Amino acid sequence: MNKNPTTLRILLVLSIIYGSMMFLTGILMAVALPSLDAVYRANQSLMPAEMFTMWKRMAAIPRLLYAAMAALGAMSVVGCVLMWNLRRAGYHYYAIAQLLMLVLPLLFLGKGFLGLGDVMFTALFLFIYYLQLKSLGAFSNPPAPEEEGE
Repeated sequence: MNKNPTTLRILLVLSIIYGSMMFLTGILMAVALPSLDAVYRANQSLMPAEMFTMWKRMAAIPRLLYAAMAALGAMSVVGCVLMWNLRRAGYHYYAIAQLLMLVLPLLFLGKGFLGLGDVMFTALFLFIYYLQLKSLGAFSNPPAPEEEGE
């Protein structure tokens, strides 16, 4: 059994950074979208047309999707913290959050918003996390009493 979690820790740091960015961006856009939209529209003549077109697309995304992505980013970070402590529940939190991050844009925006790269990175990280946690014994240990709901 490999007891050197260096690879796991490096990947977890990357995932915590990504999840934190998703959380902060989602919160900012969910809360400040109307104000930001007013600023961008008022200064539309000062910016390149491509930038304003991109902004209009971002502003058209429902605020609920931004809020949901923020919640999933937070759930992903919680899963990473649990995996850091070699808790198998962390893997499940992380996996659910990442899979929902792939599915929610499809539900809100349509199939054009699912990238092959997103799917590949999600699958790769889930696979590597599984292998790392398994090699460190996280899946072979019986769950702690608080994981069983006692």
